[in-house]
Amino acid sequence: MNKLGILGWPLEKTYSPQIHKFLLDLCGLEGSYHTIKHEIINSKIISRINDDFSGYNVTIPHKEKIVSLNNTSILSDSVKAIGASNTILNKNSKTYLFNTDFSGFKTFLDLIQYDFGINSVLILGSGGSSKAIAYSLDSMNVNYYIASRGESIGTIPYSEISKISKSIGLVINTTPLGMPPYEDTSFDIDWQFFDNLETVINLGYGSANTFLDKFDKSINQYDGLGMLVCQAIESFNIWTSADLSPIRIYGEVLKELEGIDD
Repeated sequence: MNKLGILGWPLEKTYSPQIHKFLLDLCGLEGSYHTIKHEIINSKIISRINDDFSGYNVTIPHKEKIVSLNNTSILSDSVKAIGASNTILNKNSKTYLFNTDFSGFKTFLDLIQYDFGINSVLILGSGGSSKAIAYSLDSMNVNYYIASRGESIGTIPYSEISKISKSIGLVINTTPLGMPPYEDTSFDIDWQFFDNLETVINLGYGSANTFLDKFDKSINQYDGLGMLVCQAIESFNIWTSADLSPIRIYGEVLKELEGIDD
């Protein structure tokens, strides 16, 4: 039996249990999917979780820290490059760390047939999801900027975004701002100066998420549900050795999520 789950905090809203129940049923597999709520993780907590679960996803705020908590873990090439993991497999007394965020993001861009053109990308936030998306953009030779609250190598502070705003065609919000309990918190960014902004992707999702509310309806807007579905299918394939195509069953999974009270 596959005992699966998602590790994160505060995990107030997640569609992952519904997605993976559908995938288990679709493949005729026995299993369950649970929320694993921990505000702080350490090697002892992760050891207990690894003993209890055959596989699990990792979300905010643990994607980066989990990489360093077990020096016997086997890291995929993407995890080594990104420094963050969102998918853990426990098999034959070994722990394997993967990252399906970067590939799920690429699959989602294919689904919406996004064309980068000549414009650049602005990534809001510098955590694990941000690093995965940057890794994905690097693989496509796309120019991007990462904005964060603090000053660090490879990022720009939010206060300097106005200097590059006219070159931005796509904005991707990887921060929890907009999702509960941060729905009343916003960036100090004047979006009216983004003359060439065509598309906004918010990795948060659900009707309670407020991030997209500030954008004009002429701008293409996507929440994170699409990317969530794509990376979830890839995680499921890792755990179960299934060979589900994210593009082929994407619509089926979305239909299954219709009407969920979020």
